[in-house]
Amino acid sequence: AAGQGRYGPLAPAGPGMERGRGRDLGRKKARDKQNALVTREQTKKLLDVLDPLIPQGERSLGELRGSLPSRRTLLHLLEDLVTHLRAMPASSRASRRERKPGVSLEEATARVMSSRRERIVSVELPSWRIKCGSVGLEGYYVRSPLRKLEGQCFLHLVENESLDVLRATGRAVMRGKAVGPFFVDLRTFSREGMVCLNVIRCRVIPAHVSCKGEGVFVLEAQEEAEVRHAWPGDLVGKFCMVVRRDPGTSNACAYDIDQALRGLVSESRGFMMEALKVLSTDHASQSIMERVRGSMQSLGSSFATYMSRLADTHLSLGMDEENNPFVDYYVRMRLPQLVGGFKSNWKRVMKMAYDGGETELGDENTNVHGFVHNQGEEDLLKVTMLYLHSSTGICYFSRRFTTTPMGTLQSVRVFRDGSDEESPRHLYINMVKVAEEDRS
Repeated sequence: AAGQGRYGPLAPAGPGMERGRGRDLGRKKARDKQNALVTREQTKKLLDVLDPLIPQGERSLGELRGSLPSRRTLLHLLEDLVTHLRAMPASSRASRRERKPGVSLEEATARVMSSRRERIVSVELPSWRIKCGSVGLEGYYVRSPLRKLEGQCFLHLVENESLDVLRATGRAVMRGKAVGPFFVDLRTFSREGMVCLNVIRCRVIPAHVSCKGEGVFVLEAQEEAEVRHAWPGDLVGKFCMVVRRDPGTSNACAYDIDQALRGLVSESRGFMMEALKVLSTDHASQSIMERVRGSMQSLGSSFATYMSRLADTHLSLGMDEENNPFVDYYVRMRLPQLVGGFKSNWKRVMKMAYDGGETELGDENTNVHGFVHNQGEEDLLKVTMLYLHSSTGICYFSRRFTTTPMGTLQSVRVFRDGSDEESPRHLYINMVKVAEEDRS
């Protein structure tokens, strides 16, 4: 039937017009269906992204039957989102700059810490205490004496030359300043072949930092160390000699480092204290030591400090049956020529094995481990000694010895962690060669 139009009666619709309307309606339904499908796919993707970013509320396992990865329903997700937004400080909600996804640092880092490929470390700043490390980073320390990375100070995992940039970065973050990538020399441990220390250059990229003391950094190795299957056989002949402290190129003596070590852990054993114990068993040396001790008041100097300046050290490098290097340390008393030039007999202080195992410097409170650096220079032997709390495996001190055919340089940086107010003290002793190996 014809309808009534605005300007008169409508003509009845013909068959062709009806078919046209049907085609238009069919196309509209198809478009609506396609749009609904696209919307559902986009919504699902967004919910999958949003789901891990919103902290979960407490629910029983029976309630968690939804289709989201967390097993929450859409209603659960919205409830948790409202709860999270209400818990955020008003300033954070109001400030666009402070608006961040609702996920804690621990939750965010946990997802990437399972990576075997990436080397990532999460630390507390400015102390640089490690909260966790990725599986890829932990692979560097499988053969180290460190029981775990958690709790270690990252500053002890880098060479002395990298300490300042780490401390500066930590302080900059705490002041709210932006920090960019930087480089460090990272101490890692061989995963196969000889047990040794591999120092590799790493680019450190800040992935997340906060003035609340949070820091997540990605380490990009610029190189990987070659596997060391054996140490050169001629090492033994190159590094056997008598050395003596050179006051002009040293800012400390052995006793100073012993005291710095005891300032960190009072029961720690030092080289000089062990040497004095050994010298006291020699009658002639003991007689001189008693005379020196009696003169200390007039000299105005520490007895141990003065004695450390009267001692010669004999280094005797050897190899065990498994091709691991070790050094026998001997000391003797040596008086200046002005007072007779007396020299006592050599007394063995200890044997230091550099195979990564515990050395004789350890005790019930501290484990001391020595590692040879894996480097390509033939006339250079580098050794790092790590001091660990025996109860926790946490490293608190390290010494580095750099030995050439002309002598040995000992270098230490003294600190507790990166939160120390003062810059780490740098103590170094240059022991120059004064004679060839004494075979008597």
